[in-house]
Amino acid sequence: MSERRPQSDMTREVELLWELRGTARRGPKPKLSREAVIRAAVTVADAEGLEGVSMQRVAGELGFTTMSLYRHVDSKEDLLVLMVDAAMAQDPPEPRADADWRAGIGEWVAGVHGIYRRHPWVVFAAVFGPPLGPNGLRWMEAALRELVRSGLNTGEAVQVLMTISSVVRDTCRIEFDMRRAAEAAGATLAEHERAHALSLSRVVAPERFPTIAAMLDDGVMAAGPGEATTPTEDMSFSLERILDGVELYVERQGRAPAPPAPR
Repeated sequence: MSERRPQSDMTREVELLWELRGTARRGPKPKLSREAVIRAAVTVADAEGLEGVSMQRVAGELGFTTMSLYRHVDSKEDLLVLMVDAAMAQDPPEPRADADWRAGIGEWVAGVHGIYRRHPWVVFAAVFGPPLGPNGLRWMEAALRELVRSGLNTGEAVQVLMTISSVVRDTCRIEFDMRRAAEAAGATLAEHERAHALSLSRVVAPERFPTIAAMLDDGVMAAGPGEATTPTEDMSFSLERILDGVELYVERQGRAPAPPAPR
């Protein structure tokens, strides 16, 4: 018979991330801490990716037995939840005094992009819903603050944030996958792109794929040495068009962006 968990108004993940679950155990004070376990796991993931993270591997990084980790973290799944929030520990952008919400979103995107650059494994971690931990919520708050300044209500701001977050996360994931494929082939990213473009040009018939053929003719996938742009550099166009749409929508609703804060 499975053990029934007590009824609670908080999810297990919230209890875990906010350290609301009872963890007191009898015996001497442990030499290892939960924070040390999380830091070690992040270090392993930064070096080896998520596939390198295991309770045994993290224990080895710390110089402890695997069983000693279970005093602080119940499972690898719990550890991954904690790692993702820990990776977001950098402070999000402060509110802008000029109320330029588009610039504020640009700073937010740059900050998230920087986190993904330092911790590429984060974009490969499973996402089951909105952020629940203290660090993730700080970044969510910062983005929603700017979007509400645009004239959106909170419900609309959440939907736009989901779109922006998906663009940033998925674009970074594509770039990281492309870089890994290029490295595996012993090529640079630009060389990898040109090889793909050349291969496609051999099989794409203009009469069957006229638009793709035109794209190849325009050199979209075959930039020269030093000219190739990464997907994350290209995503600025998509993000700017999303923000254009927000501005147009707010205007059509007869609303206005928030004014700058008084000095």
